[in-house]
Amino acid sequence: MKSNKTYLLAVILVILAVIAYFITSDRGEKTSTYKLDKQLFATDSATVDKLELEQNGKKVTLAKVGIEWRVTQPTEYSAYQQFIGTALKDLKNYKLESKVSDNPSNKDKFGFNDTNFVKVTVYQGGNPVGSLLVGNASSGPAQTFIKKPESNEIFLANDFLRSNFAKENMNDWRDKLICIIPKASVKSIEFISSADNYKIDKDSLGVFHSGKDSVNSQQSDGLGNLFQNYNTQNFRDTTIGDNTKFDYVIKVNADKLYTFSFLKIGEGTNPKYLLKTSEKKQIFEVDENFLKMAFKTKKEMIVSK
Repeated sequence: MKSNKTYLLAVILVILAVIAYFITSDRGEKTSTYKLDKQLFATDSATVDKLELEQNGKKVTLAKVGIEWRVTQPTEYSAYQQFIGTALKDLKNYKLESKVSDNPSNKDKFGFNDTNFVKVTVYQGGNPVGSLLVGNASSGPAQTFIKKPESNEIFLANDFLRSNFAKENMNDWRDKLICIIPKASVKSIEFISSADNYKIDKDSLGVFHSGKDSVNSQQSDGLGNLFQNYNTQNFRDTTIGDNTKFDYVIKVNADKLYTFSFLKIGEGTNPKYLLKTSEKKQIFEVDENFLKMAFKTKKEMIVSK
C-alpha cells in the first residue's frame, strides 16, 4: 500500500513538472497577457526639435524653428501646430500595454507592411533619440500597434493614436490657412471673370449693395465668415507667371487689399484650379466646389426685384 502511494506521488510530481515547463518556458510568440509598463524609448516633448516621418515611400521632416514648428522637407512651409502637439503628446505619454507577437510572419497582420506603417524618428537637441514603426490601430480606445524598426517584437501601445502620425496626404502636415480677414473689416468685394465683373460695397450701416441693387444678406454674411478663416484644400509646389490670365479673380478690400486668382487646370464635373494669392508665394490647389464657395455670380448676390 505504501509503495502505491509513493508511486502515485511520483506520477503527480512528474505531471506538475511538465505543467511548470510549459508555463515557464519560452515557446516563441508571446500573447497580450505579457504585461509591460515602459516605452520603446523615452522622449521629452519640451526638448524634441525634429520629427521625421516616412510613409509609403514619402518622407516629411518637421523641425522647430524658434518657437514655431515648420515643414523643412520636401519643401519649406509652416506646419500645422495642432498636429505637432498631438504627436508630441503621444510620444511622451504612451505606455506599452503588452507584447502581442515576436513572430516575423505576423507583421502584416498588425499593419507593418510596406504601404501601411509609418516610421517616426525623434530628435532632441539635434540628435536622434530613437525610431519606431506605427502599425494598425487596435480595436481598443487610443490603442495602436508599434514596434522598433530592427525588431520582430510587436507591442500594443496605450494613449497612442495612429491618426496622429499617419496622414492620408503628407501635405496634411502643412498649415492650410490661406489668410484671416476680420469680417467687420471688409469694405468691399469685387468679382472678375469673363461672365461677371461687379463689386459689392458695405455702407455705414454694415449693409452691402452693388450700385443701386440690394445684396442678399445671407450670401454676404457667408462670404464674410469664409474669409475670416480661409483654408486651402491642397498645395501645388509650382509658380505662376505674372502675366497669366486667370479665369476668376476676387478682390477683398479690408484692412488692406487681398487678391485671390484662380486658374483652371482640369476638366470634368469638379475640375481643379490653381489659386494664387497676394498674401503668400505658395500656390494652392483647390477644386471647383471650393471656388464656388467664394466666387459668387451677380445673379447669386443680387436680390431679385
